[in-house]
Amino acid sequence: MPTTDLAVVDIAAWWVTAVYESGGAVQPALFDGRARAPSGVFQGSGVYTAGTAALTAGLAQPESYRPDPMTLLRHGGPPAVVAAVLSHVADRTGRPAALTVVTAQEWDRPARDRLAQAAATAGLPRPRIVSTAVAAAARAAGRLTLVCVAGAAWPELTLVDGEQHVVSAAVRAPGAPTVDEALLRVAASRGGAEADPDDWRLTREIERARARLGVQQRAAMLLPEPHQAVVLTRDDLAAAKAVHLDRLADTAKLLLADAHADGVDAVVQVGTDEQVAAAMTDIGRRPDLTIRNPHELLTGLARALPPARRHWWRR
Repeated sequence: MPTTDLAVVDIAAWWVTAVYESGGAVQPALFDGRARAPSGVFQGSGVYTAGTAALTAGLAQPESYRPDPMTLLRHGGPPAVVAAVLSHVADRTGRPAALTVVTAQEWDRPARDRLAQAAATAGLPRPRIVSTAVAAAARAAGRLTLVCVAGAAWPELTLVDGEQHVVSAAVRAPGAPTVDEALLRVAASRGGAEADPDDWRLTREIERARARLGVQQRAAMLLPEPHQAVVLTRDDLAAAKAVHLDRLADTAKLLLADAHADGVDAVVQVGTDEQVAAAMTDIGRRPDLTIRNPHELLTGLARALPPARRHWWRR
């Protein structure tokens, strides 16, 4: 494919999404006609492959599949795992003159260097790394922004000042399971199966069920043979989140105290989670802006990057 001006890529735990800019127009990358692709990689004969083909191979040989390559790289894994994903994206976006990678957390210098090596292996420029919170705050009017991201584990609050993290805190009830672990326990209890959080096939089923429960009241989840499928409900999901959201007010108060801030200019929520939005409203932090999907986040970030920053690595 031809060279493009900019690619912005979000390699999340289960899915990769990307947008690219060419001639001033920002558009989503399509993977086999779809707006996202599985983010995992399959290792076969020492070679990593990515995308839907990798997931298909992984379902047949689960021990050779890595569903979350960015977390693996962040904690010291080989750059080749992410290089495979970036190459897969570049085949759809064209080879960008500038690359921005959105990550869930801030990365330290060694992890940033490994990501740069992954990009170089894929034949791409050194990436600018932007956290989800900073990307979300770029859409808000105001300097000090409170960003709430509802995740598979628990919600997280981050204060962002311009492009800088000020402080972050997980909205977490001590000793309580993560949201996805709680759902897995419910599913295992109903199906008489083992709740193994290390089995990526089970955690993938939970992720899919949780996504469906965002738009419908019930969702089926497959369990390993010989167990039958079980049904999870929106009430199950609400209960899994509620135990953590009960800590929201205290967490927000401590966050502002740690930052020595009396208030914020804007509140941004990432994801259309009505339960989280209601909880934020209840504590007087009603979201001013809701970013509904990854493409909206990436497109907004691409348009917010000034031309001088798009080619920052050439300086």
